[in-house]
Amino acid sequence: MSSFTLPTTLHPAWLLGGLFLVALSIRGLVALIRRHRISARRRAYRDYLRTDVWKRLRREALDRDGRRCRLCNAAGNLQVHHRYYPEVLGTETTDALTTLCRRCHEEVAHRAEP
Repeated sequence: MSSFTLPTTLHPAWLLGGLFLVALSIRGLVALIRRHRISARRRAYRDYLRTDVWKRLRREALDRDGRRCRLCNAAGNLQVHHRYYPEVLGTETTDALTTLCRRCHEEVAHRAEP
């Protein structure tokens, strides 16, 4: 019966290869955690948009803005945009919201991305 023994010294290429694999594993794990956090945040936000609190705030913002886009004055395809987000969703006031048409909302959202 043969037994396996580890060599007392390792070839430098093996060490580099092992370190490379560890780095890839850590990088992959960090990316996975980041994706999970982002998707959990998106899910929470999507769920919030279905609440009565959001529906009331949205209606108040639309009424305050005369049901018109604040940028181009369009009356159709209106969306309510968060100008900034509160620490806790549902605690914002209509001051944090503005009415935009879909086209202007997309332009504002893309402009805000890094």
